[in-house]
Amino acid sequence: MHKNILCVSCICIVLFSIVSLIPQAHADGFAQENLPAASVGYRKISLFVKINPPIITSETSQDRYLLFRWFDANTNQTILHTTFLVEVTRGNQFVLRSLFHTHSGIITLKLTPSNDPQSWKIIGTPQPFLDRYMYIPQNSDTIDLVAPMLGVGGLYHIYVTLITIDNDQNIFQPIDAPRFEPALSVGDVSNHTVTYQGNLYNTTIISYYDKITDFNFDQTTKQFLWSMPFDWNTTRIASQQVFVHEEVRIPKSFKEFSNTPTYAASVNGNPITGRGIIVDPYSLSDKVIAHILLNKDDILKLAKNATSETNSMNFTLVPTAANVKTSSSIVTDFGGLEIKLGWSSAEITANSKNNLNLTFSDVFTEQRLTGDVIYDLKILDKEGSTVLMESNQTAKGGTDSRLINLPSNGIYSILVNVKSIINNDLADTSRSGVARGNLVIPTVTNQETVPEFPAVTIPILVGFVASLILGIIKNQAYR
Repeated sequence: MHKNILCVSCICIVLFSIVSLIPQAHADGFAQENLPAASVGYRKISLFVKINPPIITSETSQDRYLLFRWFDANTNQTILHTTFLVEVTRGNQFVLRSLFHTHSGIITLKLTPSNDPQSWKIIGTPQPFLDRYMYIPQNSDTIDLVAPMLGVGGLYHIYVTLITIDNDQNIFQPIDAPRFEPALSVGDVSNHTVTYQGNLYNTTIISYYDKITDFNFDQTTKQFLWSMPFDWNTTRIASQQVFVHEEVRIPKSFKEFSNTPTYAASVNGNPITGRGIIVDPYSLSDKVIAHILLNKDDILKLAKNATSETNSMNFTLVPTAANVKTSSSIVTDFGGLEIKLGWSSAEITANSKNNLNLTFSDVFTEQRLTGDVIYDLKILDKEGSTVLMESNQTAKGGTDSRLINLPSNGIYSILVNVKSIINNDLADTSRSGVARGNLVIPTVTNQETVPEFPAVTIPILVGFVASLILGIIKNQAYR
């Protein structure tokens, strides 16, 4: 740390000349993130950042904001008197760039989207600092501003450089200043009317990563097709936390598409299988929701087939004949967690106690969580009725075991709702999310196939606690 105020002009020149910051952490595909900590002396300094709302439509009327909280990762104590430079880009365009200071260590930038990409207006109290003006909230932790951001969905890159902590004059030398680079996503909603055999069906696609382009529906193959911008640079992907979530909502009245429990999906011609595609017929009374979920490992495998000219993810989704298998691994829709499901017996039987082992891991590091995971376990039958509900269970050190007794043969939906992770008696709710999969009784030993559903049966694969991300990402994501 450097306390000599005479050097501030030089520091200012360096800090404000930064356009491409050296990133300390990335989080592509999320609306909020607790970023990995930077070492500052004996402390581990971390940043929690959150964009709200996580989904934006033309009807969105709720407040839009960007929240920052600085804290000690070892104690979860908020760090006071922080000054930091914020630069936000969408695509190749700056949408915000300014210095902010918060005495409390928490600041909320309440945003009014503008149509002017060249300027923004900060409605706050400016104070001279580093030959510039920094903005300090008054009487609350909120600053109002007008900027060309959060008016549309997509991927927002947020470059943050920490300048002071603990004391307004404790200024980092530029070479020592901790830098963070979250890339947070706002869901882009795309509505389309498709035609099949002379009938019209309103279909919605929500991309939780970036904006949707080139939507099409092929009547001959009953195939949905759409694209999304994506940078396939493997060095970039390997160094970041990346998660892609696409959600397709199909009317149940479109029976030629919805009357099947399984779908096939692909990205750039590569099939997506297993936990990568999940179907939810419950959350909406009139629509089936298909989720495509790609974690970092999935994307790195896909990147091997991408050429230097590839700059997008090109998706397809099509109904298939029933082929439901018991899930051995499921991934949360938000929060970046994988849950491995292990059964005590190769064949799961009805009306008997079957031991289910759950192991919670980080999908990015592939390491088992060492904290205690608080979760709900829910199982639904093929009619969507709850046959098992166990709330506020604890997976000590990331593992747990539950005895499951289900009443009859058939296909069940299994849901694990991760509520918080506890380390050092401190609860972190920023990685909350729902993982869902399926359970087949009796299980075929090789888990290849199960009998097809009758054509008249309404398909049931997976239940979903809440399909809207707003219901999953709670406001108490930070203490």
